[in-house]
Parts: sequence; structure tokens; C-alpha cells
Amino acid sequence: MKLARNSLLNLFGLGAPMLVAFALTPSLLHGLGPERFGLLTLVWAVVGYFGLFDLGLSRALTQRMALLLEQRQLEAVGPLATTALVLMGVMGVVGGALMALAAPSASHWLRALTLLDEAVAATIVMAAALPFIVLTAGLRGLLEACQAFRALNAIRIVMGLWTYVGPWLVLVLHGPDLVGVTLALALGRVVGCAVHAVSAWALLPAWHGRVRWSREWVRPMLASGGWLTLTNVVGPIAGYVDRFIIGATISTAALTYYGTPLEIVNRLAVIPGALIGVLFPAFAAMDGLAGRALYRKSLWILTAVMLPICLALGLLARPFLTHWLSPEMAEQCTLLLQIFALGAFFNSLANVPLTWLQGRGDFRSPALMYCVELPLFLGVFWLLSTHWGLLGAALAWLIRIVGDTAVLFYLCHRDQRRLPAPAVAQAQ
Repeated sequence: MKLARNSLLNLFGLGAPMLVAFALTPSLLHGLGPERFGLLTLVWAVVGYFGLFDLGLSRALTQRMALLLEQRQLEAVGPLATTALVLMGVMGVVGGALMALAAPSASHWLRALTLLDEAVAATIVMAAALPFIVLTAGLRGLLEACQAFRALNAIRIVMGLWTYVGPWLVLVLHGPDLVGVTLALALGRVVGCAVHAVSAWALLPAWHGRVRWSREWVRPMLASGGWLTLTNVVGPIAGYVDRFIIGATISTAALTYYGTPLEIVNRLAVIPGALIGVLFPAFAAMDGLAGRALYRKSLWILTAVMLPICLALGLLARPFLTHWLSPEMAEQCTLLLQIFALGAFFNSLANVPLTWLQGRGDFRSPALMYCVELPLFLGVFWLLSTHWGLLGAALAWLIRIVGDTAVLFYLCHRDQRRLPAPAVAQAQ
């Protein structure tokens, strides 16, 4: 019952901004124009990737904090939280500096870009907000470990709404200015970080009076976070590099035709995301047998929910795009949206075995999978996109998603086979 309630809270927190995104995306697309909107999707992708510059510590923090709270080891709460957040703050500063330094040269790689200065300035603005983005991930991990999903989702709703309302307000009040849009986004991230910090402090009284650095936590956090770093750094490259390759080989405007349907299916991730946010601390705190029952139940729930949604999106892709955006966008994006909808179904299921592995402390296997996958995906994506354009790019994306899902299910099945049989476990 608690799992269902927390999952519904997460779904509401993630889903409400999606409705606003649905309503405002046409206005943003038409108001900013294809090139600026394409650059905006690229900025979102860059921030999403560099936002993972936390050494994997946010998820490792959630896992270890959930265990401490479950075992009532309250004296360790403050040192763990403080040490992890200091490490993440440092990495956020490093990531922001790298992002700002790379902005000018990265912008030159984009083909047919006429807004070079605007693109560079917008990237630097978001680089300045990156330390707050990274810290927010850690603070969110603390709230998840506390099972504080009501507070977490209240903040998430406001931040998610601002992601689209902020750019829309800039467009209405100031006009099509990518720098103004990113300033609004950056402001929202800073305020969001502060609100997360106040909430985490209020929900963790064991933290009060114990705000201190602990060298004892550095090694175990970095050990867990090290493999998560590979997952967080290497894995998302495959999820974001496709847009850079399209911008470099086709055009910046083509990013709109590729990025728009991809953003639609990415928004569907709120459904598995609502469940996964609850499953991770649950898998971390549960014994293997209870976790396995929860694992199977979660797969059935996601299949029952996601399969009809993805089928409907694929079948109704053309009329949906025609009425939501325009006949021109429907002509360019229908087949791409159908491919992405198929991949979204597999990707939603893949979240469950990934969360199982990481919740039980196996950060190594997914990290190694992403390291092997990345060069293969880059080769396939470059080959298919250069020969078949956006269709080839979408097919390469689908191949990666299906491959990810198959390997994660295999790794999870292998891990579960090592658990004791139910009869043996009960006898023990």
C-alpha cells in the first residue's frame, strides 16, 4: 500500500509538468523558431548530461542512507550526508568549469549554426548553474532515502513546471532570446536547490549538530560511486551524443525534427520513473526474497501500463503530431515517433532490472555494460545516420535500447539465481 501511494505521488510529481510541456511546446517551437528550439533541446541535453557530474554519489547516497535509517544508525547520518554533498559540490564546480570552457569549441561543430554567440552565452549561463544542479541530485537522494515523497514531489512539480513556464514567459515578455530562456532555467535550478536543502535538513534531525566531514565515508562512497560514475558518465553519452552527431552531420534545424518526438517519449519516462524512485530505496533495504517478489510485481505493473500507452502513441502518431504541432512536423516526425514509442516500452521495463542491480549494490555490471556498448553504438549511429539521415538515427537509437534491455534482464536473472531458494531461506 505504501509502495502504491508513493508511486502515485511520484507519478503526479513527474506527470503534472509533462501536461504543461504538452501545452507549451507548440508555442515555444513556433516562437523560438526551428534553430533556437533545436538549440534549446541541445541545452537541455547538455545540462542533463553534465548534471550527472556527481561521481555517482547521489544514488550511492540514497542506498547507504536508506540502510542507515533502516538500521537506526543515526549517529552516522550527519557525516554521511555532509561528506557526500561536499564531494558533489566540488564535482559540480569542476563540471561547470569544463562545460563553460568547452562551449565555444563545441558550438563550432554544429552545422549551419547562425546563432553562435547566443549558443555559447546560453551554455555558459547553464554552466554557472551546474553546481546547484548536482547538489540538488544529492539532496533529492536524501529525501528519497527518508521516503519523503510528498515533499519531494511538491518541489518536483514546481521545478518541472518552471522548466517550460520560465522559457515561455521569457518568450512572451522579452521575445525569442535563448540567453534569456537559459537565465530563467538557471534561476529555477538555484531556487530548487535551496528548497531541497531546507526540506532535507528538516526531515533529518539526526543531521543537526553533526555537520562534519568524515574521511571514513569518502572511500566507501567513492567505491560505490566509482562504478556509478562510469554508468552516469558513459551511459548517458549514448543518450545525448545522438543530438550532437545530428547537429554536426545534418543541421541544427534537424534537431527539432529528431528532438521533438524524442522529447515526447522521454516524457513517458515519468511513469516508470514514478515507480523506480520508490523501488530503489526499497530494494536497498529489503532482503533478497521480498525484493524478488517486488521485482516481479513491478514488471507486471509497468507492462500493463506502458504497453497500451506506447501502442496508442505509435498508432496515432500522425494525427497527434498534426493537431498538436503542424502537418509539416507530422510529415517529418511520424515514423520517428513510432520508432521511439517502441523503444520507450522496452526502456521502461529496463529500469526495473537496473534498479534491482544498483539497489542491491551491484554498480559494476551496468557500468561495464555501458562501457562495452558505447563504442558499438557510436559506430552504428554514425553509419546509419550518415546513410539514412534521421530515420537511420532513430533505428540506431532503437537498437541501443533493445540491447540495453536484454543485457540488463540477463544480469538481473543471473543475480537472482544466486539468492537462496524460498524453502532454504525460510529454514534459515
